[in-house]
Amino acid sequence: MGKWLRDLAPYLEKNYSSSLRMDGAQGKVVLVGTLHHDGTLTDIRVAKSSGNAHLDEAAIRAVESGPPIALPRPLGQTERPIKFPIVFDLKTAR
Repeated sequence: MGKWLRDLAPYLEKNYSSSLRMDGAQGKVVLVGTLHHDGTLTDIRVAKSSGNAHLDEAAIRAVESGPPIALPRPLGQTERPIKFPIVFDLKTAR
């Protein structure tokens, strides 16, 4: 999952708009969705909001447009639920 989050970084940057940054918006969004046997994610939604609807939407857009997860081994089933955090941090943003 760590590698996928690093691979997702450019998509997060693209969706972390300059207006959000200028407004000082930052925080952690916890997302849930369905992980499929091929590494794709569907049904992405917010499990715990960052407190900023625009950041929440940016996280969903980034995941939906981002790369699939490279699974280190077969999933063992066609799909399974998954939960993961997305962090928007002004200190680490470009």
